[in-house]
Amino acid sequence: MFTTKYDTIKKTIPFSIRKITRDLVLNGLSLETKMQSSAIHFQKPRIQFLYIHHVFDDELGHFETLIKTLFIHHSFISYSQAVTRILTNSIDKPYICISSDDGFKNNLNAASVLDKYGIKGCFFLNPDSINLKDPAKTSAFCKTQLHFPPTKFMDWNDVDSLMKNGHEIGSHTMGHINIAETDLDLVEDNLNESFEIIAAQCGKVDHFAFPFGRFSHFNLKSLEMVYKAGYKSCATAERGCHVSDRTIQPKDLFIRRDHVICDWNLNHILYFILNNSKKSNPKNNFNPY
Repeated sequence: MFTTKYDTIKKTIPFSIRKITRDLVLNGLSLETKMQSSAIHFQKPRIQFLYIHHVFDDELGHFETLIKTLFIHHSFISYSQAVTRILTNSIDKPYICISSDDGFKNNLNAASVLDKYGIKGCFFLNPDSINLKDPAKTSAFCKTQLHFPPTKFMDWNDVDSLMKNGHEIGSHTMGHINIAETDLDLVEDNLNESFEIIAAQCGKVDHFAFPFGRFSHFNLKSLEMVYKAGYKSCATAERGCHVSDRTIQPKDLFIRRDHVICDWNLNHILYFILNNSKKSNPKNNFNPY
């Protein structure tokens, strides 16, 4: 009943002229990543946050290839190290930071690759779905909250294993809510409850990433509540990378992360990273509200 391969999901995606056109355009644009002149942009001091949702069994090889390719021009750092470097204006070379949202059990596949290469990631969880094992309830949560096929979630033992290997755990709200569509009083309760549960299970929780991730899914009041609850950073799913020109206060930082599906064409992923570097701006460190 549970999805174990990304190929199964791809077969359910309807034919789309728009997608074919997009891929053709990206094929052309991504040729730039192979040019010698692109090296100067890959080598630019900056922090690039990349995040995934899943590494299904048939994505494992793709994920490892991506990691090995990124090592050519980048150093990998933990989420907390990345946040600290932005805040303290200490971005001295190109860095990559890996995170994951939603807490699918196949994120253990991702962790196995990260562990192999000595990389520490940050896994953003929804406490409502951790330990969720009943097939019907799991399927309902995936469908209504994630708009995704039924997929197994981690349990707290899995989370403990991640932490023992040096990975960080962050909050993604209690149950993957759209914050912009939720009453502010409920948002505050949700942020506090998630913070308290994860802190109790994991010892601490420093980082928060809001579901769906676009600026339109969030607001300034909720950002203020994130820091009031005790989190030390807040992350989006908006493309971009981070450079610094001065030290900044933690409450002013608004992290941009690029979504990656491991099955995507590797050169397309590299193009987005290259384009982020070319367009990097210290203004990316701040919220747009």
